[in-house]
Amino acid sequence: MRVVAAGLAACVGGVSLGACRPDGVRLAFRPRTGASYTYRVEVRAEVVTRIGDGEPRRRVDHDVLFADHAVLTGGPRSSRVQVRLRGPGQPTRTFVVALDRAAQLAEVQRIEGLPASALGTLGLSEIFPAAAGAPPDRLLAPGARWRVDEPVTLPGSSTARLSGQGRLVELGVVAGREVARVETTYRLPVDRTSDEAQGRIVLRGSQEVHARSTSGVADGAVESAETETRGVFTLSLEPRDGGPAVPGRLELVVRSVTRRLH
Repeated sequence: MRVVAAGLAACVGGVSLGACRPDGVRLAFRPRTGASYTYRVEVRAEVVTRIGDGEPRRRVDHDVLFADHAVLTGGPRSSRVQVRLRGPGQPTRTFVVALDRAAQLAEVQRIEGLPASALGTLGLSEIFPAAAGAPPDRLLAPGARWRVDEPVTLPGSSTARLSGQGRLVELGVVAGREVARVETTYRLPVDRTSDEAQGRIVLRGSQEVHARSTSGVADGAVESAETETRGVFTLSLEPRDGGPAVPGRLELVVRSVTRRLH
């Protein structure tokens, strides 16, 4: 999938994009109710964990998942999208993503009784790339920059704030559709508690995310996205037998590539 840079080529080709529009374009996600999207998500996650005085344990996972997005309610100001994650040998996981474009809110709601740990190493950018660090709902021209400062709630976590910046790199055409290429870098504090077989685990720290995405100009839906997430966390394991908590450390690197299939 190649993005054709906007400018002279776009104007000559008869496509009216940002270089031809003095007022720019709007890129906020604004789907219609009932719309559906299917994505292929390839994720490589490397996690290094150290608990107490034990040796560090390194785990590398490489998964290919498919994400079916169904818009439950859509509109220019708010939308709710059900996301169904499935893959070979993987349990199906279902989430609801709530977006409020007016207040720039993003939330992942837990349904079907899934525990917070069902997210695994996946973050908001893998579950729903249109949500995290989305462009502001105003006219943007190539080169425009914006601040990312919005609250996010994930299962098992208290409300935190995304903070960072984004940039509209260029406008172009893919498969006959007008698209925009955006780069976003943001930081997300993490304070998550999950109940596991060995006891309760508390993670605290932050993760940095760098994302490059291509979105349709018509509705803001993501066509493709590549993200890299790096996080460093303190870890506390509270044993089920009531013994003293054991401190630890967790480092992760998650790289994902998302492609829209239809």
